[in-house]
Amino acid sequence: MAFGLDYVTGPPIADMKAAGVSFVCRYTGYFSGYDDTHIATPQSKCLTPGEAKALSAAGISIVSNWEWDGYTPLTGYDAGVWEAQEANKIHLACGGPASRPIYFSVDTDASGAQVAPYFQGVAKGIGLSRTGAYGSYRLLKYLFDNNLIAWGWQTYAWSSILVNGQWVVQWEPRAHIQQYINNVSFSGHSVDYNRSIKSDFGQWRIGGQQIMIDLSTPGVNNYFTAAQMGWNCRQTGKNIHGAILQFYCGFGGNALCGLTHLGLPVSNEISLGGTHGAVKQFFENGVLFYDVAHEYDSRPGEPTASVYLAHLYSGPGVDPKIAELESELAHVTQATGIDPTKVHDRLAAIGLSANNGNATIQQLVTQPIS
Repeated sequence: MAFGLDYVTGPPIADMKAAGVSFVCRYTGYFSGYDDTHIATPQSKCLTPGEAKALSAAGISIVSNWEWDGYTPLTGYDAGVWEAQEANKIHLACGGPASRPIYFSVDTDASGAQVAPYFQGVAKGIGLSRTGAYGSYRLLKYLFDNNLIAWGWQTYAWSSILVNGQWVVQWEPRAHIQQYINNVSFSGHSVDYNRSIKSDFGQWRIGGQQIMIDLSTPGVNNYFTAAQMGWNCRQTGKNIHGAILQFYCGFGGNALCGLTHLGLPVSNEISLGGTHGAVKQFFENGVLFYDVAHEYDSRPGEPTASVYLAHLYSGPGVDPKIAELESELAHVTQATGIDPTKVHDRLAAIGLSANNGNATIQQLVTQPIS
């Protein structure tokens, strides 16, 4: 599960990095016109090529979203075709890969049947495999049930039912992203909070697609199960959660990410004893620090990263077993006060006494060296 934002105007990228933001959902339309490079002036709320490059350089992934006014999906097939084609132009102009999906917003409490022709048009424009929808539980359920979308981004809005006198959000399990809080103040900007619930939720970066694992990734559930907080390791019984789990899910960017490169957790989180809640966690192949204030280190190239790899041979990242072994070694090699020459002579005498019987050898073994 990764933490993400969507917004009209974004907070500083450094602030997002410090808060552990892994992705942002950004509007890909509408540009007012195109020049020969297919880059032109967009609406103020929309993603630009410069913003896409800056986010990618910071390691924050992008999810493409089209919203003209949120209501055009009610206007039918032709609107779907046109908006899909326009959204794709901006998506490509900003560096989005041609294979990545675009989510089209239905920002009202519409039914799936009302917007079905529109999404048929979207699929005509960019292909069903790239067609995504943003909307309520009932809207996404209908569109998934009728094979009109391949990607879902659900908002909690219009998605609650009354259960025992309490309003409870229904979540569509086939969705890829959940928008769970709106209108949060973040560094002076209004943002919405999102979380991914699939390892591939349509994210992209300039220079390469980000890979992240989750419990639905084949092979991962052989080692981990869902816990009250994060994941529990079947083999070691240790838990991973929060920012360290988020880092683990994407670390390495290939194969099974943290499971491949860091291995299994061999400890739970351990306090580093600082004043800002820093912790460390040991894995089979490395040690991670969660250190928002950078009390212990600042890694080259990622000075704002809240989770980073620890030094293994100095400082608190050193395996505690090393200290135990060093203590044992010091005890073994400490001075005995016995002349090494006499020890050598005694061992030689034992060797020469082999033909004199076990009693002679035993006497030499037990007799003090003086």
